[in-house]
Amino acid sequence: MQENRKDGEERAGDGRKVRLLAAKRLYQVVARRIARMIEENQATPDWHLPSERELAEQLEVSRTVVREAVIALEMRGIVEVRGRAGIIVLPAHVNALSFDALNTDIGPGPFELLEARLALETSAAAFAAERATRYDIMELEDCIERMQLETDEVAVNEKGDREFHLSIANMTGNAIILSMVQALWDQRDSSRMWQRVHRYIHAPRLRALWIGDHYAIVAALKMRNSEAARDAMARHINNVKDELLKADELGQFSSGETDE
Repeated sequence: MQENRKDGEERAGDGRKVRLLAAKRLYQVVARRIARMIEENQATPDWHLPSERELAEQLEVSRTVVREAVIALEMRGIVEVRGRAGIIVLPAHVNALSFDALNTDIGPGPFELLEARLALETSAAAFAAERATRYDIMELEDCIERMQLETDEVAVNEKGDREFHLSIANMTGNAIILSMVQALWDQRDSSRMWQRVHRYIHAPRLRALWIGDHYAIVAALKMRNSEAARDAMARHINNVKDELLKADELGQFSSGETDE
């Protein structure tokens, strides 16, 4: 009886561990493992961190999760991405790793957010194509005009963009879809991870791409073509993801450059 109780307690303990692990964002777990790797190898001469691809293979996660983990480590001054040089460990901080700090939630990762938006907003666009009115289309066109007239200030620049996407969610006529899309945008706006990278998205050279993406979505909605609307929204969100990946590979998140 005692042994059975002990086994049951151990299993319950394992279950609690699993729940605790699930409560942490995956990039936090990966960031901690990379930091531990740095700590264990810092005394080895000429040691350097593996590439993102190699880290993804070693840690058995996607490269986007590794990228989010590296951004989190950059924000704490532990590493820096320097373009072709790869991920560089910063000597000033190599002896002062704080694993407690790595467990601090700094919000959802940018690629995690975009993945969620891809899943939800593409479906919202497909629904909106079936239900949008002429007034709804006019409202979206007004949002794009505001985006074109807005300055390069990010806080201002995002208002038209946010209203555009929330308007499409509202067009579905489904309050749950609208609340879910709004929750994603609220998480994005409050995420320290997103704040780290989002200025690159508003570089002047990218404005024409974003405006074109939004007009393509409106064109599909005008045709009441659900598949075209879904594809246009997916293309837009994937374009954002691709530009973030390019910026990461060039080390622009750490340098603060926007390639203007």
